[in-house]
Amino acid sequence: MKALAESEGNVFLPNIEPEGPVQYVLICMEPSLGRWARSKDEARSKVEAGFRNFLFSTEDFILHFCARRYLCKPEERYHITDLSKGAMRVEGASHARAERYDRWFPLLLEEIDLVAHPNAGIVTVGKVVSGYLGQRDFRRPFTPVIHYSGQAGPARNRGIAGREASFLSFMESVSREDVVATAEEVLKASLVPASIADDTLARLARSQLTTSRKKLIFNYMVAFGPMRS
Repeated sequence: MKALAESEGNVFLPNIEPEGPVQYVLICMEPSLGRWARSKDEARSKVEAGFRNFLFSTEDFILHFCARRYLCKPEERYHITDLSKGAMRVEGASHARAERYDRWFPLLLEEIDLVAHPNAGIVTVGKVVSGYLGQRDFRRPFTPVIHYSGQAGPARNRGIAGREASFLSFMESVSREDVVATAEEVLKASLVPASIADDTLARLARSQLTTSRKKLIFNYMVAFGPMRS
């Protein structure tokens, strides 16, 4: 994976290694540069220092929170990954994406076989991933969910339509403290250096669990419920 990312001129961003075989795999698109690292050199430095994927933004930890609360049962595990794993600028990610995904697809299949139970549930995060896997010989069924990016805000609203009353009662069931508590657990299990964990938690403590973010959580809860049951 590292060799492929570097051959494409990108920075390989490793994921958190699961503690054992997982019951669910969540597949996202590709890592982005710009927020956690402003340049490729800074990204490489942070990765060498122990930084890992899906451990930065509030939305990253919302995905962890929802996987733990609404998808997995207490004894179950999950793994979050990207289809391609070379960090790049958002504005360039759509360029030749299908060709890039074609190069990464065999490694994704190997990764899933390595970390997941044979009958593990698959979640595709965002329509780009679900559309790509739907066109490939992907041998497992999958459940598509909306992407957690703020750019997918309209999709959050569409998921609420017709469920407004349920959403209003749901809003009081989640808080920023819930997401921060999940972040503490995830960061501890990830074994990232204390300096990285402390900076991340300090940033999360300044964030807000806005109505839009609660809509995102609600969408995931609705999608994950049937998979869990």
